[in-house]
Amino acid sequence: MAPSLKSYASSLAAVLCLSACGEDPNGYSLRFSLHSNRVRAARDPMPPPEYAFESSDGLTFHVDSVLARLSDIRLELPPGIRCADQQGLLSPRMTCEDATEEQPGRLTVAGPLEWDLRQGLSLDAAGLRIPRGVYPRIEARLERGTPSHPTFQSRSSFTWQGMASVLDADFQSDAVLRFEPQGGEGSLDFASAEDGSALWGWLVVDRWLDEVPVAGCLESGDLSLLGNSLTLEAGQGACAGASERMRGNIEASGAMGLSLHP
Repeated sequence: MAPSLKSYASSLAAVLCLSACGEDPNGYSLRFSLHSNRVRAARDPMPPPEYAFESSDGLTFHVDSVLARLSDIRLELPPGIRCADQQGLLSPRMTCEDATEEQPGRLTVAGPLEWDLRQGLSLDAAGLRIPRGVYPRIEARLERGTPSHPTFQSRSSFTWQGMASVLDADFQSDAVLRFEPQGGEGSLDFASAEDGSALWGWLVVDRWLDEVPVAGCLESGDLSLLGNSLTLEAGQGACAGASERMRGNIEASGAMGLSLHP
């Protein structure tokens, strides 16, 4: 039987936090990573869990690396939390705004921050410390990069006709990502979290190639390998617009979970 979201969340985040949360073992942190509903987390802290996804016609891809640039990270401040009470507890990069009659309080990080999503690590800062409490969602905006350093960069390995190959999926975007609990679970209660716990914004890899029949397109010539490298931008026929479909699937794949550190 597949593990439940909650049990998977705890095991995955606990694994990653053994290394990622070491910078701030006594805090409560916000982090970003990958997630799969189909792959059980690894038991050991290294290497990180293996993530895999399939094209719509069943060709399997194994995630080797994912880097993403995030800006304007936002969370609603939990009810009853005042910014003045959090002085010295929040991440230095975080801005805190108290609630008003019109809107709830808010925590924001301007960024941009670059995240190694496969490792669950920020390349720019230590863990983003946050208060304990109930969080309904996380929002973050993708930050446009440069041609040599795009918003989102991923490498995923696969085998085609006996040859080890790589899918390169890079794109520029300023889309807003929304991370919410899966399965209608509602807000995640972080109030009882122990020191070293983490709230996670995930990109769920399972459906990244929905409606993209990569194997069929390679067979028909609608997609072509350059050496052992595959990109989707030049897709034709059934794979026309495949790069845009994958980008949209990635941007819509946000989910949220937490780990309660033992």
